[in-house]
Amino acid sequence: MRKVLFSALVMTFLAGMLFAAPFQTLGMLRTPDAYVLPHKAAEFLLVGYYRDVVKPSYVDMDKFGQFVPYGMVGVGLWDRAELGLFAGDKQFFFNLKIKVIEETLRMPQFSIGMDNILSSVQHHRAQDYGPESGWYYATHPDKTDYEYYSPYAVLSKQVVIGNTNWMFNIGGGANRFTGQVPRSRFFNGMFASIEFSPFKDFFIQGEYSGHDFQAGIKYTYNNWGIRFGAQAIEDWAKDSAYSGNRRFALGISYLFDKYATAKRRPDILELARGAQAAEEPIVVTQGEEPIGEVSVSTGGGDIGVESGTGYKELSPEVKDLLGELRALREEREKAQKALLELREWLKDLKE
Repeated sequence: MRKVLFSALVMTFLAGMLFAAPFQTLGMLRTPDAYVLPHKAAEFLLVGYYRDVVKPSYVDMDKFGQFVPYGMVGVGLWDRAELGLFAGDKQFFFNLKIKVIEETLRMPQFSIGMDNILSSVQHHRAQDYGPESGWYYATHPDKTDYEYYSPYAVLSKQVVIGNTNWMFNIGGGANRFTGQVPRSRFFNGMFASIEFSPFKDFFIQGEYSGHDFQAGIKYTYNNWGIRFGAQAIEDWAKDSAYSGNRRFALGISYLFDKYATAKRRPDILELARGAQAAEEPIVVTQGEEPIGEVSVSTGGGDIGVESGTGYKELSPEVKDLLGELRALREEREKAQKALLELREWLKDLKE
């Protein structure tokens, strides 16, 4: 654990030597989810953030930069909490999230957290401070996203719809999660996000952060991940100078979980198997195509594939697993047949 914490600190300080953006929170693009890293796991993220802000007109792009590299590290603690460290864009702060209720098959996961701990943007409603205030961050294009001490609560739930994995998040918070003009403060502090996986290891994300809309994609390979996100995409449709604003981010992440014994998100298929464990099994013989939910039984020395009421809703990965189990059963039957033939041959030799 000491090595993990030391690595996290080193990565954070290296990123701090560089100069709010997508991927700066513990979860989605600009909003958190309710899941936490497992104990003794750490996730490292390096991002290149491009912004071209023409409105508000007082922003100082020369001072704060058009291309901004930054880094973030998240560390899992006791399978109950996650601590994140962000450095870049002339900012350094912490994010903390604590799991309160763990997800079950029917219940969402619930967590509380605090973003932007020790942030340098020490004014709430930062948009009210213009250049005339003399404040250093008054002309920062993303100052409202860095408002210090921003608490929140969030619910997250995974579901399988039409053989596609989905995740839904909804929550509420204060400060950076609130809108910056009266119209956008109508749903004050409310945020929501959605993620779905059309095929294995590829994810599409969309969210409303309380005042902006974001969209992004993510691809994972083993413990590596690559992400691309666009922030405040509603600006593109405005009939004003705001339509010229552009904010994009490309990030690369690595999950170090060598010593972890759990996962960041509960496996929804394992949750389903646990809930179905008490159901009476119906063994599917070789060649039959099951039409119900599936569980696996190894009792009594036989390997069986059992069906219930919703096999078609299972993911392709589970169906592949069932195919492997059928193949394993066939190999076992062949081995048993060969063993019987060997016994008969030995019996003939003795006679």
